Amino acid sequence: MLDRIKRILKEKRLQPSTFADKIQVSRGTISHILNGRNNPNKDTIEKIQKAFPDISPEWLWFGEGSMYIREQFIKPDSSTLEPDLFSGNKPIESSVKPRESEYSQKTEDKTPEIKTNKPVIQEVNLSTNISKKIDQIIIYFSDKTFMTFISKD
Repeated sequence: MLDRIKRILKEKRLQPSTFADKIQVSRGTISHILNGRNNPNKDTIEKIQKAFPDISPEWLWFGEGSMYIREQFIKPDSSTLEPDLFSGNKPIESSVKPRESEYSQKTEDKTPEIKTNKPVIQEVNLSTNISKKIDQIIIYFSDKTFMTFISKD
């Protein structure tokens, strides 16, 4: 994907900042993509498609075929006509099957489990020789919360 975006910049003679403005994403987003820090997300790729309708979606998403869409003018005949309410033409059946992109995600509608551990309470016996007393104890938890225990003495 990175190579294809770089090719678009080269072919369209665009600076990364101009490209970012044209596809309406932040300049930092494009900088991170071009430096290999991040991969473009689905929204960014769709914005590229919208800003450059002459670029082939198959090439942009999968690197397949030609970079540019080549319009083909075909004389319509009865086998390629779109269906309508009055003529009785049947819909065209496509042999092209949609494929999943490298960015598609499978999601499940599950509520995440929240595991909580109960605090372990242990009594600590201090030897009587120690002249220092504990004033307070602070316990920090992994969820960035804490508990403070202050001595009553």
